[in-house]
Amino acid sequence: MKTLKTLAFLLLITLFISCSKEEVVSLDKPFVHIMIDDLNEIAVNSSRRDVVSYYIYLSSRPLNRNLEVNYSVVPGDGLQEGRDYEVITMENPLVFPPGIFQRPIQIRWLDSKVDPSKDNSLTIIVEGNNQEISTGLPGPDQNQTELKITKVNN
Repeated sequence: MKTLKTLAFLLLITLFISCSKEEVVSLDKPFVHIMIDDLNEIAVNSSRRDVVSYYIYLSSRPLNRNLEVNYSVVPGDGLQEGRDYEVITMENPLVFPPGIFQRPIQIRWLDSKVDPSKDNSLTIIVEGNNQEISTGLPGPDQNQTELKITKVNN
């Protein structure tokens, strides 16, 4: 009986010690973001000739109505649409029906050398949405609101 009381006492002390006064911050607030393998900057070869899907992600519990996400595709001064790339996705805003958590923006890369002295980037920017959902990762930096793709010569 004494062993049982001692065991119960130790268990009670362990519970009190393990409890913390710090509250765990919940990440239940939904957000949309864009990235590839947790990166927000990548490079593609100038000789690339294919269609690539770059995804905008919704991190949320299932929504009960469509989410419309506005975005823009902004080239640097070294890239020209039709010569270096083509934006295939015409849908803007992108619509996320309930239960859909990622939508692609498709870019066709065209084989074309670039001038290394210029800005050869193509930036996809998540601009906003029709609901009160944050853009970018939670936190003050709001990382992953844009994806910068730089075209480089082989």
